[in-house]
Amino acid sequence: MEISRQTSGDLIILQLAGRLDANWCNHVESALSAAVRNGEHRLHLDMNAVSYISSAGIRVLLACYKQLRAINGLFGVIRPSEAVRSVLELSGLQMLITSEIAASTINDDTGKKLTSPSAAYELFTLGTGGMKVEAVGDPALLAQGSSAQPAARRFDSTTVSLGIGALGGNFAESASRCGELLAVEGVAAFQPADGSSRPDFMLSEGALVPEGHLMLGLSAQGSFTSLLRFEANDEDRRIGITELMQTALESSGANAAVIVAVTETAGLVGATLRQSPTTNAATQDERFRFPQIREWLSFTSERSFRDTTSLIVGVIAKPGTAFDALLRPLASGTGLLGHLHAAVFPYRPLRKGRIDLQPAVTSLFDGQSLQSVLHLISDPRGFNGAGESELYRGAVWIAPITN
Repeated sequence: MEISRQTSGDLIILQLAGRLDANWCNHVESALSAAVRNGEHRLHLDMNAVSYISSAGIRVLLACYKQLRAINGLFGVIRPSEAVRSVLELSGLQMLITSEIAASTINDDTGKKLTSPSAAYELFTLGTGGMKVEAVGDPALLAQGSSAQPAARRFDSTTVSLGIGALGGNFAESASRCGELLAVEGVAAFQPADGSSRPDFMLSEGALVPEGHLMLGLSAQGSFTSLLRFEANDEDRRIGITELMQTALESSGANAAVIVAVTETAGLVGATLRQSPTTNAATQDERFRFPQIREWLSFTSERSFRDTTSLIVGVIAKPGTAFDALLRPLASGTGLLGHLHAAVFPYRPLRKGRIDLQPAVTSLFDGQSLQSVLHLISDPRGFNGAGESELYRGAVWIAPITN
């Protein structure tokens, strides 16, 4: 199988020659996946020189067609050979065949263009308003533990929360499970710290609203005022999360902002609790000293969860807010503080242009695909450190903090 590539505006044409069978379908799938990961969402396959296609090859074509259709992209087979046309028509998949090359599209719904050293941005205005933020709990909880029982909270569609907590109405049952938690648009997810390997989540459905306890963290209510689309430039291929957060905060026009992002992710640097901070231990005053810290925290030794899709929820600010104690420096030398949690999912492309937050978030939780929830950190140790999280492209919803 030979694969060659042509471009026509924003349309990518892959020309195939040979047999698209079980022996070669993985190569074609890799070529299609690489194009989609590069943000190329308009693809045609020229199959004039394909002499045979098996069911394995059909599955590859159909999977790409469904993936791109879900994000308003384009996929089609042009100039199919008689063998390919016959198989697709007999299989009832004639919709994969297109008679002509599609013209380049022009998106009339465009935002304000911005650039940075590593990325191109598009800023959309959503409305006015912002969010008020509540600081929850005592930061001493992490190092000293606590016997306090926080009140149950409802994580409804108007609430954005992140911190240390757990889902469930009974805190006596949840206390030993408290770990990294995030909630947005009526969806809540957390990483249990009781030795469970799988994160848990709950979605609002009908009258059902996720309920749980937030022992330590930040909770906000209000509305998002802007949407920032971003894509790393062709030279760098990825953008550091600090640069993205700086651009988001500057675009908000405020000293502090709530952000929610859905991103195609190059890799994440973060940490998760290995034990709930409610646990009482004789060494509780030394939890974060070496070597006891290894019993309390797990760190990514390098960028992890490569080539995934992430839901990032957080607060970013310049120093001087009433909740500085719950923020940490993002990267040295920037003066920017933040508290960011990420829920990680298998890779799926994100539709371009203006999109709505609620479907973008809830669609990620289809099935049992949530892989992890972690607290994002920066590792400044230079060559020996993991650095910071890096992203390919995505969408960031921004709300200036008004209190």
